[in-house]
This record gives sequence, structure tokens and C-alpha cells, in this order.
Amino acid sequence: MTDAPDRSQLDRHFTASGFVLNANREMLLLHHRKLDVWLYPGGHIEQGETPDVAVLREIYEETGIHAELLGERDEALADAETDVTVLYPPYRVLCEYIDDKRGPHYHLDLIYVTATALRACPAEREVQSARFFSQKETADLKMFPNFRRMVDRVFEDGAVWDLVNMKVAP
Repeated sequence: MTDAPDRSQLDRHFTASGFVLNANREMLLLHHRKLDVWLYPGGHIEQGETPDVAVLREIYEETGIHAELLGERDEALADAETDVTVLYPPYRVLCEYIDDKRGPHYHLDLIYVTATALRACPAEREVQSARFFSQKETADLKMFPNFRRMVDRVFEDGAVWDLVNMKVAP
């Protein structure tokens, strides 16, 4: 019998992911070919990036959409003299085990909520299987169980949809 690896010693990579929502109560999801599940756009935070910049970059690279972050920043904590800025707080933060053949590791995933006025992805994008779904339409999609719970919670979070409507409603 071999000993299971000590997961407490595995690398942890910071990632940023984002729910992209529109005023029609639709959510953008991507089909992840390798995992064969539907997920939100996201990826690794690059050297020198803040998480909120990374999530907007990942959304744009994967979908061609320029999304806008939702949520409040406490600007009173900013200080131009000492070069302190206030970032957007994530909606959720997860630590996810990644069983990668190049080496297992964890993703510390900072998950944001963003908004767009669009109802479809532009043609120029990285991921071809990407589209907006209503809550009812997501019921038939293959997802990880915890991701499905999070999707349902976002759809049922009235405060999130109020922010979407304030940001992108015509």
C-alpha cells in the first residue's frame, strides 16, 4: 500500500474567475473540454496583476467580452500619497484541489461577479463553446456539484441582480 501524498505541502496558485451576468438574468458559462463540464471564465493571476484586473483579462481573452466588476470598494481606504488603492472584494473564495498530470496543486480561486450588456459572445474569442444561460437552462448542463450550488445561489441572489441592473440596464 502506498502512502497518499501530503496535500498540505502542495503548491497553491492564485486564480481569478468571474460570473458574467446580463440584465436578462442570464449567466455566461463556458464548456471546459478537458473536464467536460460547464464553468465560468477564469485563470491564473499573472505576475504583477491584481485579482480584479486578472478576472477581467481572463473574461475578455476567453469570451471577447469587456465585463464590469460589481460590488463596492471602500475608497476611503485609498491613499494616493502612499500608493494604496482599493480592490474589488471577491464574491466567493474557494481552495480547489487540481489533479494535474504535470503535478497536483491547489487553486486559490477568487471569484467575482461581473456584468455586461451583451447577450452573446463576440466571434473573436478563445473558447468556442460559450454562451449565456437562464437559470432554467443551466439545469441540464453538466457541472461539478459545488459549482451548480454556486450557480443557483447567484441566480437566487437578488442583490446581485440589482447591481447588474444598475450597471448595465438600458
